[in-house]
Amino acid sequence: MRYRWLFLQVVSVFLVGVAIFSGGSVSAQEPASDFSLQVTPSPLVTELKPGTETTLDLRIRNSGTGTEQLTIQPRSFTIDDNTGEVILNHNEPSEIADWVSFKEQEFTIEPGQWYTQKITISLPEDTGFSYSLVFVISRTNNPKSLDGQRIIEGSVAVFTLINVDRPGAVRQLDVEKFSTSSTVYEYLPVTANIVFRNTGNTIVRPYGNIFIQRGSDDTTPIATLPVNDGGGYILPGSKRVLDTDWTDGFPVYEITTESDGSEKKSEVWDWSKAFQFRMGHYTAKLVAVYNDGIRDVPVERQATFWVLPWKIMLIGLIVLIVLVIGVWSVLWRAFKLFRRGKRKR
Repeated sequence: MRYRWLFLQVVSVFLVGVAIFSGGSVSAQEPASDFSLQVTPSPLVTELKPGTETTLDLRIRNSGTGTEQLTIQPRSFTIDDNTGEVILNHNEPSEIADWVSFKEQEFTIEPGQWYTQKITISLPEDTGFSYSLVFVISRTNNPKSLDGQRIIEGSVAVFTLINVDRPGAVRQLDVEKFSTSSTVYEYLPVTANIVFRNTGNTIVRPYGNIFIQRGSDDTTPIATLPVNDGGGYILPGSKRVLDTDWTDGFPVYEITTESDGSEKKSEVWDWSKAFQFRMGHYTAKLVAVYNDGIRDVPVERQATFWVLPWKIMLIGLIVLIVLVIGVWSVLWRAFKLFRRGKRKR
């Protein structure tokens, strides 16, 4: 399970089989067929005891201009072990499909109106520790193509997590790796890489900060970077890779995307930030926290790196050498004049 990660936010599916995870409400918009839905909350997360049931409210708004006849269906998903990509499947999650029911599996929403879909989850006594699935909301009947135009089948998918509160449930998180993308940088940004692994049997959601310091024991950090500020969850037995950038420096490298899709790296000299000139040895200190069901458990790691603006340092060295040569020349001439004067006496 190399680099399996899961960013548990709402999944916006713009093409069939394509899912995008993001925070807040979800919007999927298809201009060709005027399909536009908003869904909240995101994600759906609940904790149940074995043998109990709960009803979740999923609010859906029709942001389009036409009446939408919709259906909601549970779907399973897989995670690519190499890339961490989440892939929606066309089949129902066989393990829990019989435990899920809807107020109305098919429903209609007028333009601009909200609809509350009630999803009931009933757990039997002999359940596991956690379950995950995706609810896909799509049109009951997709419109037919007119004049040979291609119709894009839009849908919205919502990630749903079920945590089971039963004896033997273990919430445990490890930092498998914490490092920077390089040990030496010319200019910022500096990218810190975190690999979290869920070694328990229930979902966990880490949070915390990365403190940029001159030394590991400094009490006042130069910068504080948030960790997992999107509130993503990590499934049992899986990994999640997070990248966090330290950017408040002078000068900095900025990467822009050209019209042909290529990336261009350029130096940005914002003289209003000249006081943020960075040079020397730094320590990145990670302080992550997760809840083990009883208390918050901290996990700490450190990584070190150098910022060496070699072009500026080279120019400074050249200026210093010129100054030293100039001073030496003046002193040498003064010394020779002094000796000549002394001989004439």
